[in-house]
Amino acid sequence: MGFRTKWVFLIIVAAAAAVAFHVETRAAMDVLWVDFDMKNIPEPKERDADLYDNFFHEQMFEEGKQILDVPRWVRTVAGHPKAAINVNAVDEVPDSSWFTNRHPLRPMTIGEVARGPNKGSVPDFEGATITRAKTSGVTPGMQLKDAKGDAYLIKFDRNDYPELLSAAEVMSTKILYAAGYNVPENYIAYIRPDRLKIGDKVQITDGGKKRTMERSDLEKMFENAALQPDGRYRVLASKILSGKPKGPFSHVGIRRDDPNDLIPHEHRREIRGLRLVAAWINHVDIKEEQSLDMYVEENGRRFLRHYLLDFGSTFSGGLPLEYYHGREYAFDLHSILKEMVTLGLSQSADEKQPVVISPEVGIFTSHDFDPASWRPTYPCIPFDNMTDQDAFWAMRIIMSFTEPELRKIVEAGEYSNPRNTEYVLRTLIERRQILANYWLRKVNPLAAFSVEPRSDGLALKFTDMMIDAGLVDSAMTEYVYQVQGRSDRKTTPDRIVLVDRQTLGQLLEKNPAGPIVFTIRTRRSGTSSAPVTVYLTPGKDRELRVSRIVRG
Repeated sequence: MGFRTKWVFLIIVAAAAAVAFHVETRAAMDVLWVDFDMKNIPEPKERDADLYDNFFHEQMFEEGKQILDVPRWVRTVAGHPKAAINVNAVDEVPDSSWFTNRHPLRPMTIGEVARGPNKGSVPDFEGATITRAKTSGVTPGMQLKDAKGDAYLIKFDRNDYPELLSAAEVMSTKILYAAGYNVPENYIAYIRPDRLKIGDKVQITDGGKKRTMERSDLEKMFENAALQPDGRYRVLASKILSGKPKGPFSHVGIRRDDPNDLIPHEHRREIRGLRLVAAWINHVDIKEEQSLDMYVEENGRRFLRHYLLDFGSTFSGGLPLEYYHGREYAFDLHSILKEMVTLGLSQSADEKQPVVISPEVGIFTSHDFDPASWRPTYPCIPFDNMTDQDAFWAMRIIMSFTEPELRKIVEAGEYSNPRNTEYVLRTLIERRQILANYWLRKVNPLAAFSVEPRSDGLALKFTDMMIDAGLVDSAMTEYVYQVQGRSDRKTTPDRIVLVDRQTLGQLLEKNPAGPIVFTIRTRRSGTSSAPVTVYLTPGKDRELRVSRIVRG
């Protein structure tokens, strides 16, 4: 390398270091709470997804790429897997067209949790008009337009499993909405087929050919639907989303015709962390078709908003009731190889018979729930990429639901038998505890940091999620902390770190703009956790506030 080349290289390195320092400083001062990916964009083309995308592309191609990704294995073995990209300075996910912070950062009232995304009242389908229909296949359905002109997609409960699909869909919708995801308005509604009108241009497929729908076709659609004692049929009514549908979002990469889509989907924390929420409610049907990008117009801008759809297979794992859902992939190479090696002596989950709790609840259980090995029916690359920090973020959301809120959510499933309501509520709480006991032990579970100015100095408060979950005894826990710039370490049994006025003054005198840095470790029964480092910087009002959190 020549003399001039060396100097050019050194200048580039110095410039990069300056930029890095500036970014680090800004990160400590400014917390990004809105990832503004809602800029005006041209209308994208509609995207398709099929069995190839769900099975061959993701399970074979993308999974194969990860297996052959040597740097990924090195990072994993070294304990430094690739972190999610869209995480702000305080270890949270900013609001975006994908996600909106609700629980726990912006707690909803119990009424808001019970309402979920629903903005109106339960639809009245007396005299509603059928605008589309699907009479063939395992799950027939239709689209109705009510007297107000609102359109709904209608799904039926089966007569052998009444209430199962509609209850699961409504409960999951409310949980996912409170968790922060975009979901449609879903209602449990009731229909009398003889009160429905068939639209003039409604066609169905019969024997591979299209023809006009007739009244007899409508009657046939309801043959296997769950009939109520009063002659009505209970259905799931999902309000059609506003905007133009542009197909599902991919699990890997970005959407090339969306200029707002800059973060590879497999590295979005809200999609990675969805793995824990899905495990909690047994949302096994996570595939690309269960999502939808809508080209919407809001506040004068047109952009894509990203939705999760179709939660009828949650809780029970869908129909037919098969035990392997949530325990193995539909094509599980590991189980196949295990059976081959053991000459069939090893029994896979696919060979086990499920125990049906009730026709309305299905096989939703907690006693055999394994949070480490839970998996959807099809592989999901973002789930594979989930780190312990992503999981801790998801657990903060899951643990934010109170028991009264969960009760209201389960009651919204409108089980006719109160015993089913009590069973599902208890199982949700038990599964959540199992998740917490597994995932919270992998991190230093301190959260909800806040600053309290005091006359004698400053207090940094926090919660310990292991204690809050009742998984450990507070008497067996202590916190070892150190303030940057001071050599002494202190220990406290309380979830609060105190800095006296003199020390605080010395730190601010040395660096008026901050940050003041705290490093906290949790110690239980002689074992010490990885540190959590918390940065405090003065705001415009000169009050100190949490500006950055670094875990590990």
